[in-house]
Amino acid sequence: MDSQTLGWGIIGLGRIAGTEIAPAITASASSALICVVSRDQGRAEAFARVHGATSALDDYGKMLADPAVGAVYIATPNAQHAGQVVAAARAGKHVLCDKPLALTVADAQRCVAECRSAGVGLGITFQTRFFDGMAEAATLIRAGGIGRVVTAEAQIGTRGSLPRGWRTDPAMAGLGTLNNIGVHALDILRYLIGSEVSEVAAMASSEPGFDIDTTDLVVLRFRNGALGQLHASQAVPHPRDDIALYGTEGRVLAPNLSRPDRDSVMSFIARDGEREFPVSSRGSYLRTIDAFAEAVAAGRDPSPSGEDGLRSVEVTAAIADSIRQRRVVSVGAG
Repeated sequence: MDSQTLGWGIIGLGRIAGTEIAPAITASASSALICVVSRDQGRAEAFARVHGATSALDDYGKMLADPAVGAVYIATPNAQHAGQVVAAARAGKHVLCDKPLALTVADAQRCVAECRSAGVGLGITFQTRFFDGMAEAATLIRAGGIGRVVTAEAQIGTRGSLPRGWRTDPAMAGLGTLNNIGVHALDILRYLIGSEVSEVAAMASSEPGFDIDTTDLVVLRFRNGALGQLHASQAVPHPRDDIALYGTEGRVLAPNLSRPDRDSVMSFIARDGEREFPVSSRGSYLRTIDAFAEAVAAGRDPSPSGEDGLRSVEVTAAIADSIRQRRVVSVGAG
């Protein structure tokens, strides 16, 4: 590994680490997989063999002490994220954390502050930003290419694949479907519109036997005046995973593009005319890893950043309050 290559450690060797993150790190020209950590040493060793990691451990602290590890990817249950982010920051490691950054706003703030104090980068795995066409759409929308954004919509589902394992435990997951997939749709609307959410009104339902939300409907008001809506469900077998933004002078449509590993056709109606082009969400995890490594090398904040993670937790906290209190809730209130 040369001095320009970012050495990675991974803690939490579940599905996302095995199918997406480790393969992305090994495929990246700017990264190398150094160490993996699991509570089960045997599992860590098996994962390391499959993905070519240099070492396998059952001790996170030992990984943080390894000078070859420059960045840590955190893919553990949600309730563990904040403590592990803080530990990595204090060890001088850059951090890419799976969403959500934390289960409370206070813990998310602490993560951002600790990483800033330590001078390390903090990024969040909102890989939807790296789907084909999203950067172009954001540039068009923010420049006023479809006029003033009036409404924005995002639908996201798992084709009836309900939460499993720790994701069904409120103590470990916090929110259910909203934290599992809904936050991706929330982030992409923030990113495309270029404005923060100021108010939310939400309702949720749970499939029989579940203690967490499995379907969420959320209405959003953005600070720039745009209204938005989110439909996130792991209960329906045939969701429409669409993103749509409507402005006073045009629209952006991205059907079947709110989830990874999809192909679609994005269409723009803008001031300068109409166009459509084929797009894909494939390869977004590799682009996420590459973008993070590039930001670290350049000494700038990754995008999505820790601040983006904090904003997401603020919104989901307000949504949780709205569901519980059955009212419109201001983001950041209280």
